[in-house]
Amino acid sequence: MAKPLPQPTGWEYIRIGRSGVHGRGLFAARDLPKGTCVMEYKGERVSKAEGNRRTDAQWEQGRVYTFELSTRVDLDGSVRSNVARLANFSCEPNCESENEGGRHIWIKAVRSIKAGEEITYDYNFPLVEPPPVCKCGAKACRGYIVGEDHVKDLKAWLAKQAEHKPERKAARRTKAKRAR
Repeated sequence: MAKPLPQPTGWEYIRIGRSGVHGRGLFAARDLPKGTCVMEYKGERVSKAEGNRRTDAQWEQGRVYTFELSTRVDLDGSVRSNVARLANFSCEPNCESENEGGRHIWIKAVRSIKAGEEITYDYNFPLVEPPPVCKCGAKACRGYIVGEDHVKDLKAWLAKQAEHKPERKAARRTKAKRAR
């Protein structure tokens, strides 16, 4: 197993490109061994109250960039200089987010990543109703952008939706052929 690369000082391990998952994405600029800190998720440090307000506003826009740093402080990564905000969600990610003592958020490789491979991680979003649809294309795709820690809530929500599904009255029919 290859040794992890040194902690990046900028964006040297990634490049921006068109994503098959969603719009733009981030791609490995070189082979990245498991355990490598791929990039730091940067942003504005804000109070929990302000973080909650921004998160709600971001949900309304369909893009959430807020990370919890601690019980009192959030990190709003919506700033343009935060290239890490372009990393897409996956149900089978190659990275994970790691909180370094409430000071930094690192996106770290959970397995070896080949040059050119898209950088993805599980956002660990709680269930919101309705949950955003996932387009990650993973074999084990959950169908929705819901964190692995919240799959139980998603399954309960899906079961509830199935119970309230309206019964189909009849299938489509063609018009009867007219006799000539």
